[in-house]
Amino acid sequence: MYKLLVVEDEKSIAYGIANSIPWGEWGFMISGVCGNGLEALEQIKKDKPHVIISDIRMPEMDGIELMQHLNQHYPEIKIIILSGYNDFEYMQMSIKNQVSEYLLKPTDLDEFEVMFRKMKDRLDEENRKKIEELELKQAYEESKSLKLRKKFNALIKGYGYNEEEMEEEFLKQDRNWVGVILISFDVPNSKDKNAFYQEQIKIEELLNKNASKENITGKFILNYEEKITGILSAEEEPEEDVLRGYAGKMLEWILEEGNISAYVGISNFYMDFQMLPQCYEQAKCCVSQKIYSEAKSLIMFYKEMQEADFDYYAISFDVEKILREVLEQQENELEDTLEQIFSEFRGKVILDYDCINRLSLELMFNLSRELLRYGVQLEKVMKKMDYTYTCIYSFNSLEGKKEFLLKILQEVSKESARMKGEWKSRSSLASQIKEIVDAEYDSNQISLEYVGTKLYKNTAYISKIFKNEFGCNFSDYIISKRLEKSQKLLADPALKIYEISEEMGWADVSNYIKLFKKKYGMSPKEYRNILQAGGILLKGGGSTAKHHESN
Repeated sequence: MYKLLVVEDEKSIAYGIANSIPWGEWGFMISGVCGNGLEALEQIKKDKPHVIISDIRMPEMDGIELMQHLNQHYPEIKIIILSGYNDFEYMQMSIKNQVSEYLLKPTDLDEFEVMFRKMKDRLDEENRKKIEELELKQAYEESKSLKLRKKFNALIKGYGYNEEEMEEEFLKQDRNWVGVILISFDVPNSKDKNAFYQEQIKIEELLNKNASKENITGKFILNYEEKITGILSAEEEPEEDVLRGYAGKMLEWILEEGNISAYVGISNFYMDFQMLPQCYEQAKCCVSQKIYSEAKSLIMFYKEMQEADFDYYAISFDVEKILREVLEQQENELEDTLEQIFSEFRGKVILDYDCINRLSLELMFNLSRELLRYGVQLEKVMKKMDYTYTCIYSFNSLEGKKEFLLKILQEVSKESARMKGEWKSRSSLASQIKEIVDAEYDSNQISLEYVGTKLYKNTAYISKIFKNEFGCNFSDYIISKRLEKSQKLLADPALKIYEISEEMGWADVSNYIKLFKKKYGMSPKEYRNILQAGGILLKGGGSTAKHHESN
């Protein structure tokens, strides 16, 4: 059984999740229910769960702060965010903070079951891998290279090493310049991961054996991210041609050993071994350029990246155009539109190598909101395809990422064609609802039930159609219309405020005053005084009054 912690400030939702779902059948047990992030942190200290399902909007500590804390201090805990469609910025934050899944309210039982059965499979697989890794590590601890690996992993992480020992290590060699070379492999999905791991171990041994013959000293390890990493040192700052030749030889050795395409990233060099963590990030950024390159092998220097002037911030997907092509089933045009954006990135050097992923996610998030108006739920389409938003990260080329987006949008286009008749009907119904509300909003009898009776529809359907079409709740719209009319009535000093309140459908004048102040930033009386003094009222919320200056 895997432990699951529920974090939700609405008790009815929290205990509904905890008590009304057959968690035991799915391989989980509820370890606790918390009302906010601070309570959750205390619970995590007592009984660390495997999975957390959390709302975003909560008092004390919200879901964003909680996921940031977990990402930093408990990265092994899986996070599932449960929130509404309008939380686009929160979706972005979730992706950045390694959230495992993002569930959108309302979520039905089937969605929960699919999600958590997959989560259990994932946890089972991770446990299996941990056991395998433990066995490999136990065998590897017997080898002479373990000490080297631990020492240099600590160096590129920036902690966990003896500073005096490292100073002596580099100074005694009289090789004061240090840098990092990183090697990333293009591994087919079909390749057995355990076999590839063993292959990397062989490559690590090969590089350490051959590197000792070169003028640049290199110590190579398969690091904590399972990337071949070399800590390079030299008597003076190496020239680019020398480093390129060094990297070229390594690519030849690797090709001879395993016939594997490799990408090499080389950091800047510094006269301080404590700069090695920055060097590692620089080299990592370099090898990530393989996304934008069509070359079978690549040697990239961080200096080259710093000199790049490609303005990728100016590039974005035209959401309106793509939405139109999706809705009108223009598949060829849709593919061309995607290609226009992806072609901008091909062959470019991009310091922010993750930008294409963010652009793709922004496109999907924006389309998700827009498609709701047409009765299409992007997430449900993706679920049928066994895709999630984060799948975009698993594709290591621009072509793979483009094809991923295109397949999703093609399925969405088919779904929109099926829904076309229905959303036209919904749009017509929404217009009818609005006509009734606009004509009778100040009537005491106006309500969802009243409109539903007139149109022969149930209240839940009326409410859903209205919100999807106009982007606000039925009741909020009526309140807004009434407050706007009350503004005009306040201009007549003969009308009492309580009379205006009653005429607008509020028997309780204090409720009217509270709503008016929330929308306009002042009470009805203050608003009337400003009108009488010759003031100007600006539309919208917040402080809206502005006096004429007197001469």
